[in-house]
Formats: sequence, structure tokens, C-alpha cells
Amino acid sequence: MSRPAPAWGVFLFFACLYALSLGRGFYSSDGEVMFHTAAALASRGALELPPDPALPQIVAGRSGRFYSKYEPGLPLLAVPLYAAGDRLAAINAAHRTQVAATAVLLLPVLAGAGTITALYRLARRWAGGGRAVTVALAAGLATPLWPYSRMLFAEAVLACALAASVALVLSGPPRTRRLAGAGAIFGLGVLARASLAIYALPLAWLLARTGPVRDARSVGARWAAFALGALPLAAGVLAHNVLRFGALWRFGYAGEGFTTPPLDGVAGLLLSPGKSVLLYAPPLILGGWLGPRFARRQPGMAGFLALAWIAALGFYGVWWAWHGGWCWGPRLLVPLLPLSCLPLSALPDGQRWRAAAVGLIALGAAINALGVLTDPVAAYAQASDAGATDYDRLHWTPGATPLAVAVERALAGQTEPLALFHLAGGGLPRAWTVGVPLAALAGMALGGWAVARPLRRGRAP
Repeated sequence: MSRPAPAWGVFLFFACLYALSLGRGFYSSDGEVMFHTAAALASRGALELPPDPALPQIVAGRSGRFYSKYEPGLPLLAVPLYAAGDRLAAINAAHRTQVAATAVLLLPVLAGAGTITALYRLARRWAGGGRAVTVALAAGLATPLWPYSRMLFAEAVLACALAASVALVLSGPPRTRRLAGAGAIFGLGVLARASLAIYALPLAWLLARTGPVRDARSVGARWAAFALGALPLAAGVLAHNVLRFGALWRFGYAGEGFTTPPLDGVAGLLLSPGKSVLLYAPPLILGGWLGPRFARRQPGMAGFLALAWIAALGFYGVWWAWHGGWCWGPRLLVPLLPLSCLPLSALPDGQRWRAAAVGLIALGAAINALGVLTDPVAAYAQASDAGATDYDRLHWTPGATPLAVAVERALAGQTEPLALFHLAGGGLPRAWTVGVPLAALAGMALGGWAVARPLRRGRAP
């Protein structure tokens, strides 16, 4: 019996694929504000930003100062990448902002690849290398994690924080250091977006189910170890609120709230032709069918997923922008989607089951490739009139959805330029336009070979 594929191969394959998928920019004003915040931190060591009427995500704070409305975690993580890109541009007399922006976009690339690697290691522990690769391909290609690993939204970072913390919790007998590390990773995710805290209760339940001893004292010790890592970083969100607004519980979302009727939001996230999670992540259909089988094998993880979905649908289903705004697919659910592919690790033997998995993964990859190769917000730009967007039509009329518009643009040849093939446009030497894509393609090939080689050996007679 051959050894399973190395985790580094999975990481290298997806990191290079996601890097090659980078487009022409941020595709959202959210990303612009995140980038400006990272630039302010790198250049001035401050979070304050100049006001900009074109960027409503920059909001007024105390003492007449202005700040990003978002939490500081993503810009903080982006600072080293910004500094490296800025330095590279300075050495080559290139466009410093443009090169730094491309460097910062590597943050979601690395986070997305890290998500799939954590997921692969967890599935490999339970089900072996072959089914773990199936889980990795489903999560990495056939869910919106792929498009969000090329855009400066927080979703890839949140997915990585959630998947890595769960993987650490389940990677072996509960030990204080490892559980504190899992908590720290989760806390970093909360620092990137406070709403990730909705998964704290499902995680607490998972911690209670972890390990051979489940008496109150042992469970309390596991909770304490996790909180020891999570709370200091999560508290940074409150400190950020005090810095900006002078109040612990004042976030940057003034005027926004939980105003959507629950049935409308939940139905939209599950069933609408514009935002259905089952449309944008087809492997979840098979995962749901395998749910009972998976629950018998991994009851702790199955319970976590059930609680996490209740929390996510209950929270985002009533948020005023349940759809996530100008974006691709059900953006707010993306952090939970990779973990939701884990039931595929319980895939039974048999040609029909394998065919179903391959078909749904291929369908999901084709759908999400459209969000990579075309402008993911084109449908919203077309439907926006003086700042007012007809969200109902975009999400409920099949021919007007972002996916339908993406198909039309792809058939018309209106594809997006891929950033790594246009680095000379930022002033870097032309050799970069050849060398960097070639290196990424070589890395993708090496990672794919490292993953596929053990699988071929396993099929040998």
C-alpha cells in the first residue's frame, strides 16, 4: 500500500493555481480600503485613512479622523506582503502602488491554499489519501473559495482560520499547547472579521467531544486552553473599536442590521438562482447525501457542521445584505464551505459513487472558473442605476444572475487579464512576465505530480 500524497504537494498545487488566477485588481471597493489600510500601517504605522467620497467604507471616527469600517486583521496580515512588494518595485524603479497591490493579493492566495491543505490533512487522517484528495479537489476547485482566493475580501483568510483551527483540534489527543494554538488561529480570524465568532459555540461543542475523557473538568480545561489562545487576538477587535470610535461595542456598520425576513434570506442562500450555495458548490449536494454515513464515522465533526450551518444561516439569513453585496456566489458562507466538503471522505466504493463525485466536482469547477475568468461583479455594474442596485432581479431572475452574465461574457470572449502574465505593465522588467508565470506553472505541475504519484501507485496491481 502506497503512502498518501504529501501535504506540501497539495499546498503547492493550489497556491500556484490561485496565484495564476489573480486578475486585474481588487474587484471591489472593500478590497481597495483593505489595501489602503495595509499601506497606512506599512508606511506610517497608523490605521487612520484620508476621507474619500468614492469609498464609503472609510467612515468618520473620533477626533475628526477617518478609518476603515472593517476589522484590522486582514490589513495587519497584509503588511509584510505590502512591504515586500513596495521594496521590489523600488529596486526595479517600477510602479510602487501597483506592484505592492499584486503582492498583497498573495494573502488570499496563500490563505486559500492553506485552507485546502488543512482540510486535506484532516481528511487523510480519517479516510486515507485517495478520498482526502477528493475532498481537497472538491473544496479547492468546486466551491467559491477559488474565486475568493484571488480577491482581497476576507473570505479566504476566514476559511483558513476556521479550517486550521478545526484541524488542530482534531489532529490528536487534546493538549494544552495545540488547543491554544487552535484558539489563536481562530482569534486571528475573528480579528479579520468579528462575525467569525458565530462559530465559537460549534467549536465549543467540538472541543467537548474531543478526546477520550469528557467529564466536566476535562471539557472545561479544553475550553480554557482554546480561549487562552483566542481571546487576546479577538480582543483586538474591541481595542480597534475604542481606537476608532471610543467605544468597545461600536463597530463600523452603523445603519446596517438584521432586517431581512429569515425565510427570505435563508431561501436566498439555499435556493436562489443568483446565490444558492448548492449551485455555486455542487459537491455539497453529495456531501449532504453522505451526511448520515459521515456522522456514523465522525460524529463530532458531523455535529460541528450541523451546528455551524444553523449558526451561519441563522445569522447571515437575517442580515440586511444576506447576499454579500457585489460579489460572486454566497460570499458570507464561503468560510464554512471547505469544511462542508468533509463528508465526501465517507464516499463509498463503487463506480457510480466515483462518477457522481467527479461529475459534481467538474460542474463546480466549471461554474467557479467563470468567476475567475470573467469580471465577477459585472452583473452588478450592469444592473446598478445611480447607486441603486436591483438585488431581487439579480438574485431571483435566472437570466440576470451573476452566473448567467458570466456565461454570456465568457462566450463573447470578454475574459479578464491574468495579473501574473502582465507584470511588465506595473513597470517590472519584462523577464518577470515570463519568469513568474513559468515558475507558477512549474510549481503547479510539481504539486500535482506529488499528489498524483501515490494515487497511481495505489491503483497498480
